[in-house]
Amino acid sequence: MGKLIRDRVPDIVRELGHHIEVRELAADEYAAALRDKLLEEAREAHDAAGRAALLEELADLVEVALALARHEGITEAEILNQRAAKNRSHGAFDDRLFSTSYRS
Repeated sequence: MGKLIRDRVPDIVRELGHHIEVRELAADEYAAALRDKLLEEAREAHDAAGRAALLEELADLVEVALALARHEGITEAEILNQRAAKNRSHGAFDDRLFSTSYRS
């Protein structure tokens, strides 16, 4: 079973004297692989121990999110605008609020 890898990884692996096989994904496969990678990176960020590890995993998470956005025709500016709009309408997470119960 394979997984989505960064563009330079095959070169790095080969430079280390190892063998790696890769193929280019079709558009639908790529979209699915990006979504899977997004979950993988979110799990790794969740499990990161320490600031340096968290920083690295958050950077990976953002890179995958932006790659998925580009693939879907969404610009970084659109994301930032949507983020600002959501912050205006629903707030951010600055107050550290945690719901302990909710009834409708």
